[in-house]
Amino acid sequence: MSHTPPATPDTSLCARCHQAGGGCCRADSEGVEYMFGLTRGEIEIMAQASGLDPSQFVVADQASPRFLAFLESLHPLFLQTMPRGRRLRLRLSRGDCCFLGEQGCRLPVEARPLYCRMYPLFVNPHGRLMVLVSQACLAQQGARSWREVMRGLGQDEATLRGLFGRLQELAARHEVAPALKLALRPPEG
Repeated sequence: MSHTPPATPDTSLCARCHQAGGGCCRADSEGVEYMFGLTRGEIEIMAQASGLDPSQFVVADQASPRFLAFLESLHPLFLQTMPRGRRLRLRLSRGDCCFLGEQGCRLPVEARPLYCRMYPLFVNPHGRLMVLVSQACLAQQGARSWREVMRGLGQDEATLRGLFGRLQELAARHEVAPALKLALRPPEG
């Protein structure tokens, strides 16, 4: 039985995507509406890794009914990260994620939000891996399947499913977890 070696990730892929002006770590005013929520567990990990107080990188706002309906169609899990529509999301600076640097995310991989680590892949309610289609995502350009996107990003199915399982754990504890002591700044303008 032959064993196919794992794909060699193009470590510059995401950096090239952002340097070209696109990328998943950027959002215009409409894109802000579609930003995923963070769990308290993810925020605590990011604070520890970055040395920043959560108020420096988290914005609390209300997710739109349109976005909540979209999330429900993807997977009900995502609604657990935004109980009653209240969302904790990454802060933007001039449309860029506050952790975006010239070479991509400045956070260590293990401290990045789980959704960011999975993007553009996710697990649907039936347990199937899917791709959120984005014309700007370099990993999707020329790919003929979610497997090709996954390999291009240097991911594997077991890792993605593990990340999704971890998101399920954190989301389940999100609403009942004690509130973080966040002295949140007003949303960026």
